[in-house]
Amino acid sequence: MKEFFEKKSPLYVFSTQRYANEFYQELGDGFLPQAMGAGEFFSTIVFVPFARVVPKNVRKIFLLSTIANIENLTSELVFEKSFLGYLESSSFLFNFFDEMASFLIDIKQIPLKDTYGDYEEYLNVIFGIGEKYHQKLREYGFYDTLVGDNYEVLGEYFENISSVEFYLDGFLSTQEREILLKISKIVPVFLHIRTDRYNFSHFDFLNISLQSNFDYKINLENSEIITKEPAKDMGEIEVFGFGSRLSQSALVFARVNEWLSSGIDPQKVAIITPSEDFAKYLKLLDRHNNLNLAMGKNIEESHYIEILKEKLRSIKESPVQIKEHCLDWLLELTNESLQLARDKSILINFHNELIASYEKIRKIFDEFSYIETLELYLSDFLNFRINDVSGGKIRVMGVLESRGLSFEAVIIVDFNDQFVPNYKDSDMFLNTAIRKSLKIPTIKDRQDLQKHYYLQIFKNTRKIDLTFTNTQSNPHSKMIDELDLSQKIIDGEERYSIFPINEEKIYQKEEIIDKIPLDFVFSASKLNTFFSCKRRFYYAYIQKLIPPKESSGEISSILHQALNLAYKPFIGKTPNIDNIKKNVQDYIHQVKTNNGIDKLKLEIATFELADFWATEQKRASDGCVVLDCEKEFHANIGGFNFLGRIDRIDQLGDICYLIDYKFKSNLRVNPKKEDNSDFQLSIYDYGARSLGYEGKIKGYIYDLKNGKLIEEESFEDKKELLIEELKIFQKEIDFEITQDKKNCRYCPYVDICCI
Repeated sequence: MKEFFEKKSPLYVFSTQRYANEFYQELGDGFLPQAMGAGEFFSTIVFVPFARVVPKNVRKIFLLSTIANIENLTSELVFEKSFLGYLESSSFLFNFFDEMASFLIDIKQIPLKDTYGDYEEYLNVIFGIGEKYHQKLREYGFYDTLVGDNYEVLGEYFENISSVEFYLDGFLSTQEREILLKISKIVPVFLHIRTDRYNFSHFDFLNISLQSNFDYKINLENSEIITKEPAKDMGEIEVFGFGSRLSQSALVFARVNEWLSSGIDPQKVAIITPSEDFAKYLKLLDRHNNLNLAMGKNIEESHYIEILKEKLRSIKESPVQIKEHCLDWLLELTNESLQLARDKSILINFHNELIASYEKIRKIFDEFSYIETLELYLSDFLNFRINDVSGGKIRVMGVLESRGLSFEAVIIVDFNDQFVPNYKDSDMFLNTAIRKSLKIPTIKDRQDLQKHYYLQIFKNTRKIDLTFTNTQSNPHSKMIDELDLSQKIIDGEERYSIFPINEEKIYQKEEIIDKIPLDFVFSASKLNTFFSCKRRFYYAYIQKLIPPKESSGEISSILHQALNLAYKPFIGKTPNIDNIKKNVQDYIHQVKTNNGIDKLKLEIATFELADFWATEQKRASDGCVVLDCEKEFHANIGGFNFLGRIDRIDQLGDICYLIDYKFKSNLRVNPKKEDNSDFQLSIYDYGARSLGYEGKIKGYIYDLKNGKLIEEESFEDKKELLIEELKIFQKEIDFEITQDKKNCRYCPYVDICCI
């Protein structure tokens, strides 16, 4: 026995702790070697002298404090002035700082010239934030991500270890490679890698020739290939297309019943969700409690969170004066709320962990108000997950949690282009050209890495079911085509159904026949709604059912308002475009949005107007005169009353331009004469003439993103068609449901229609 413990043994490092646990299970009983996840490994064997790593939630506090103390930041960068805006923006900064540190990039050396242009000023501000943030950490004895050689490897840790068997399933950052090379001077480090079409190019740092579709064991110190074996083939794959996301659940529960009936080991099957929000459908339909959410349950719907959000709303509406320290106030408030909460026993440990972390940096909270402190507490609390202890035996997990695991059977839902591969917008902060020059992963690299994870699942599983939503706007993932699986696609709706097929319906579709009120006032948008779906028109404008407010058009609306305010002083004149451009940018910088991401999109939109300003300069030099902006009109068209607003009216030569602004990436213009989906410019013409405009009048779409004025070719024909189409409103109308289901995708009344 003594001889066994004195004998050195390998240390096994896996991509996840779940992978390490499966390794232990396969070894069975007896003395087991040491194994751990990669995250635990690096945090265990590396340390920074006289400093401690900053906890995740505490690092956010330091960053927020840094941001709040930088003068004029909100006018220079895209942060909200509200504390919640800062909280949201912090995640984008951390993603950037972490990536630069892990690849040993000095952010001052990023080549900005001739690449980012107007973004250079913003990036310089970000660089300044990073310096002040790390300085603040040092003052409190913390460090964040490792930077350069400011760390040491704990050599004593390897005294009883014969080698490190490192199972690599992803990228190794430059920092991680250097740490492993330092360890290789102490004990041998063997990299275990599996190459395929998606990750083959990621191992250039080894400086050896590798082949795709092989499993390698490589000595990191000298890049010697120790073993090389052909990779596994993919398992048996079936692919199913469904009409909706929810419908995919039908196959999931059919398979769950099969698995449980066959006596298969529940640890050898799984449901994998590329998008975590699919779990809500599974929990809703899991009548027999067979599923277990491996990622944990979302804490946001907790009764305790509801109580605190209500208190926050109340405090904002009726501010109160407090004299005690904001942390003492927070502790008193949260303890009181916990006593009222139904889920106190589950959440008390989370609460204690947060309060303890805040107390360690109590002084920094002197800079926060009590409202900001509560907002921070809520934001941090929502990062916790509740273990699904009441769940069943079948695991529901994300693709990252499945890395390295082997299965008998899996179902991967949502195998659509939208989710596979999936990546964050924050990964796009530096463009591809700069990423390549810095030798850091590009967006394509990150996409390929995710595809590699899925391909490994296919190779580590005997039976795989892929399901996706089969719609024009959201096609199946390109991986299906890349792996020659498209010929295997089966109509899932024909085989699986959540509800009994051909069951006699206990309801009858509602038939609505009615006439338009005599005093009804039309508009272009109302008419467009009618020809898209008569039932939606009925609910919105006859029944006047008010839908929830949509945020998707907010940026376009803000741009419209900015252009209106900037051009109005030039009515009757040739516009000064430089002056107008400055006023538009000033307006956008000052506008408030619901969150930091919308603010960022709005700031980016100002740069997307470059071609628009160039076109406007040319038109101004040609003598264009602004006649009116956002001009409201009342007109009688074909015996019906219309109300509208023309974005802008210009005069150039002998032509009167009726302009409709559009800010879209995929702008559809010049519809055919027979197309009755858009009569906006035709209605503009009637409206302009009702205002007294005469002579040559033409309608134009102004493509703001591309700076193009696009004339509607069928302008006169569409005016005639409009009069003809309006005759339908002279009699009773069958307000039927549209047959084109793509119109239902974002309709707020879809539930009323039972679609």
